[in-house]
Amino acid sequence: MYELKKEPFGPFTRYTLLHEQSGNRFSIVPERGANVLEIVFSGINILDGYTTPEELRSAKWGKSVLLFPFPNRLNGGRYRWQNKDYEFPINNAATGNAIHGFVRDEAFEVDYVFLAKDHASILCSYDYDGRHPYYPFPFRLEVEFLIRDDGSFTLETACRNLHDAPILLGFGWHPYFRLAKHADLHAMQLPACKMVLIDERMIPTGERTQYNAFSKKNPVAGTALDNCFATEKPGGQYRMTLEADGRRIAVKASATRFPYFQVFTPPHRESIALEPMSCNVDAFNNGDGLIALDPGKEWKAQIAIEARM
Repeated sequence: MYELKKEPFGPFTRYTLLHEQSGNRFSIVPERGANVLEIVFSGINILDGYTTPEELRSAKWGKSVLLFPFPNRLNGGRYRWQNKDYEFPINNAATGNAIHGFVRDEAFEVDYVFLAKDHASILCSYDYDGRHPYYPFPFRLEVEFLIRDDGSFTLETACRNLHDAPILLGFGWHPYFRLAKHADLHAMQLPACKMVLIDERMIPTGERTQYNAFSKKNPVAGTALDNCFATEKPGGQYRMTLEADGRRIAVKASATRFPYFQVFTPPHRESIALEPMSCNVDAFNNGDGLIALDPGKEWKAQIAIEARM
């Protein structure tokens, strides 16, 4: 039977849903963007997450953050919607862009925790009143995290438009995975895809090129990536896989809900980020995958992880 453990995590509260017998658990800090700190199967953590409150507060590398109302970069933080101009603060100084929206810094409420014999879940929600001038569009964002003893972990999200007019949005998730001590020790496979070509500020040029380096399982070795890809699968689910030390994880997402994904090998080379995204980089400007959600309507999607330990 799964249990809930609540404990202080600096100024926050850490929620851990755990099964003592199986060694399965995951931990989350709702008050800091519903950030997932760890996902553990058979006693082995597959995430490279934040381990201290100080790390969580600094949010370096954006580990496990929710990317909303847009993932990735927004050119100069600027966009135009419904004949009005808006400008997000620049929080990616290296490129002079806004990055990853703002809900990663917000406090989510815990709506419920469900504990069962072979699975457990927590539902977190964030009600936004439109107070930021750069995104004055009220919404409700719900995210449910669920772990099962079959080695699966899912994130299911729903966004409802609480505004009186259509709003624009995109969604992504930014988990880093580590199955061995070094990124280079992993083998990776990606679905059929095209790389989105970018300029020196990491904004799409409008061009794409076929990417086959990991169309079959290949060692990551010294490969360095911080790139967006567009899946070529017309429907159903695609998967991104990592293997190391006899362990394997697969990140699965809908090709229609998440037609883009980012792969990032950070300079410290300790882990690899596999990030499903509902839209392209700078989608608020180029419209690639952009969601226009009507008043009172809801957008739903799911990301799944399958682990074999």
